[in-house]
Amino acid sequence: MSNNKRQVQGLIAVALLGSLIAGTPAHAGGFSTPTYGAPGWGRAFGGGSLFKNDPAAAFNNPAAMAFIDQAVAQMTIDYARINIKYKGEAYGYDGQPLQSGNLDLANGIINQTGPRSGDGGEGGFTAWLPTGFMVIPINDQLSFGLSQVVPQGMRSTWDEGWKGRDFAVDTKIETVGLTGSLAFKVNDQFSVGAGVIVQHSKGFVSQNIDLTGAAALAPLLTLPPGLGDALMRVKVDNTSVGWFAGVEWKPTLQDSIGLNYHAKIKNKMEGKYNIRADEALYGIMTTEVLPGETLVSLAYPGLQLMPDGAKASTQLDIPATASVDWVHEFNERLTLGASVTWTQWSSFESLTLKSNGNLIVAIPYKYKDSWMYSFGGDYKLTDQLTLRAGMAFDQTPTRNSTRDPRIPDGDRIFASLGFGYDIRAIPGLSIDGAYSRQFVEEVKLKTQNQDRLGGSRLDGKAESKGEVVSVSATYRF
Repeated sequence: MSNNKRQVQGLIAVALLGSLIAGTPAHAGGFSTPTYGAPGWGRAFGGGSLFKNDPAAAFNNPAAMAFIDQAVAQMTIDYARINIKYKGEAYGYDGQPLQSGNLDLANGIINQTGPRSGDGGEGGFTAWLPTGFMVIPINDQLSFGLSQVVPQGMRSTWDEGWKGRDFAVDTKIETVGLTGSLAFKVNDQFSVGAGVIVQHSKGFVSQNIDLTGAAALAPLLTLPPGLGDALMRVKVDNTSVGWFAGVEWKPTLQDSIGLNYHAKIKNKMEGKYNIRADEALYGIMTTEVLPGETLVSLAYPGLQLMPDGAKASTQLDIPATASVDWVHEFNERLTLGASVTWTQWSSFESLTLKSNGNLIVAIPYKYKDSWMYSFGGDYKLTDQLTLRAGMAFDQTPTRNSTRDPRIPDGDRIFASLGFGYDIRAIPGLSIDGAYSRQFVEEVKLKTQNQDRLGGSRLDGKAESKGEVVSVSATYRF
């Protein structure tokens, strides 16, 4: 098969890959996600994409593409499972514990048939995630790269009747990006690269809004037991553009050092919100008690809730990141790598929801900048079989004072194992697999609702754990 024909086939494969709709991945600190194939997962991301002929360089450090000696394409499927447990209490505005019970959802209306909420239980998710990379050398100095990645993503799902539903029920955040990048080899020791990403972000969040327990409305009405619940659901999306760049230096024949930077991306997401309410609360939000005024608008001047749906917008910027990677080839069998990654999470101050210029919800998060340290490597056991292992420590950007069940994130350790196998029957084809376990610190959830739609309080802890199984097919042509 001619080189041109193989390159055309590879481009078609990546184009088809880019059309896939990705599932929600396992998350790292905050709601960022590792952007690697199975080889990177097997090393716990140590050394980044500086290992020989790693096509993930197309996004992680485009400069490294300059040292890839032949066209290569890689498709990866990850299976992620995250489990979250809450232990503790939840309290209403009046300070009384919220007890266990059930919710009967009928005809789109919440009819509560028992005492409010569930007893905590579990949140979390399972998901499938496809990603893909391709690098094509143009000549001795220039290389071109394509990728489809999910740089940001998070999901947590709690039962609609659980005791903490004033803080969170569903949270789904996902960014799918298509990238193009170029690398230029200055000489045999140094290269530079840069790229652009066009990404589509979408989000879906829901939570209970306890209007009857809010300070401004509670004195104005008294409802019978079991009434007064509503579930707000928000669905937004946006398409945005960003850039990234990197350099690679080879000070010796055995060493590679890389630096990459992914710039912050402004991301204003727009869509709609709606509210599923029981009859009592629906009436409070829609019935005028004065001309043009409802009980809600009287209690919250300027706030007009539209339970049947209205426009919504929120700002969810993608934070800047920077990494330093190092790879050392000890001999033809053993190669080790290390990485340090900084993420500018301090740019994520709060999650606000606006509608027609009016503030509906403002949830403070006040994230702090975080660091991730990783170490891993490859051992070529035979000419066909490579074994991998790695560990990483990932610092959470969350704070005790503002952490909530949407992203009950703590410091985590990744422990990974992996393998690679060259299939001799199909020259150029290799299969890689990896298993990564996340050990997450137990964290406190001691927070008070600060938005204007309720006054509940959580006093408990969350424990999480996760695992990812990653499989890649890599073809060199």
